[in-house]
Amino acid sequence: MRSHRGALACLALSLAGIGLCGYLAFLHIALLRGELLGGTACSSAGTMFNCHAVTASPLGSVFGIPLALWGLIGYLATASLAFIGWQFPDWTSKALTSVVALGLVFLAIDAVLFVAMTTQIRYFCLLCMLTYLINLLLLVTAKSALSKPWREILRQIPASLGAFLPQPHVAVSWMFWGIMLTGTTGTLAVNAATHFVSQGTPGALRKQMAQFVGQQQRVSVETSQDPILGAPDRAIRIVEFSDFLCPSCQRASKLNVIILAGHRRDVAFVFKHFPLDTACNTTISRTVHSNACQLAAATECAHEQGKFWALHDLIFEKGPQYHAGKLEDDVIRLGLNLEAFRTCMQTGRGLEAVKQDIAEAARLRITSTPTYIVNGIPLAGVLTPAMFEEFLQALRQSGQ
Repeated sequence: MRSHRGALACLALSLAGIGLCGYLAFLHIALLRGELLGGTACSSAGTMFNCHAVTASPLGSVFGIPLALWGLIGYLATASLAFIGWQFPDWTSKALTSVVALGLVFLAIDAVLFVAMTTQIRYFCLLCMLTYLINLLLLVTAKSALSKPWREILRQIPASLGAFLPQPHVAVSWMFWGIMLTGTTGTLAVNAATHFVSQGTPGALRKQMAQFVGQQQRVSVETSQDPILGAPDRAIRIVEFSDFLCPSCQRASKLNVIILAGHRRDVAFVFKHFPLDTACNTTISRTVHSNACQLAAATECAHEQGKFWALHDLIFEKGPQYHAGKLEDDVIRLGLNLEAFRTCMQTGRGLEAVKQDIAEAARLRITSTPTYIVNGIPLAGVLTPAMFEEFLQALRQSGQ
């Protein structure tokens, strides 16, 4: 009876895992289109938690398939085994022993992924970590239901797994593999369909990117005094011209975080201003975002005190809804010296730095935000993680 209840509990845990992995896969699919779903449960500015950065990382896929879909296939296996153990008493011991084996494999993979989140991506995915908890509970529940010492369970794993290999006249094994084949085929079909809808036929987007890169004339950008994330000598340099009150720039700022998290060792990111506000930008005919010049100047004054990125993140968190009247309150909250900040703003040092960026944008014939310069190649519009990965491959193929 105890093993019967244990199998049922493992089935419930597996279904919970399927639900979590399905949701993570949904987030990954949305991100291919540049959509950030999931709310604060997935990412929150100023924290170490960002599911989007983890799922979009190059480490978030294996053989072109998101880890969430691999996880879904894994939980489908444990759910099938648990169902068999629940419904067929003669198979309960073999099924639970097999769940223990898969649980050990899952936890080993979890350990590797956790190290990757800690050392490379430097963001954590709360939903991913919930699957780690489910994996631990699966292992503990199955082991407890078996009521056997670890040594005996480990010794029985090969025979238990072997019992589920397809065998003539063994209906249970065929049922297991029928479920697995159907589920895996469906999962891979969803992945293929998603990529086709978002990127066209396999290789088409990469070919287009390669042609685009080959046709572009490289430009140089002066960035010596600008805020930068990452060492200046990185192989890939992204320069963004942006406006703090631009809705597309606000979206881009969240996607930039995801791109950088996946390439901390090879990308340097530089921020430059191009406020669509005639108060400081004489290259545009009309003001689109009032007070954008003031906010840009304020971040340059924060830059003097080493707090550019803190104020950058705070303003972009609210985007077009940010109230310029709260600048000084936010400056104090971020730990800046208020008198030094006021002096910088009043003497016009911050605004002068903004005007230098605007002059650089005019030289490069930039007219909209956001506009990126990636290794000398201009790209207008929001840069999504999926688009950046294809662009990066095209750059590497061209030897840039």
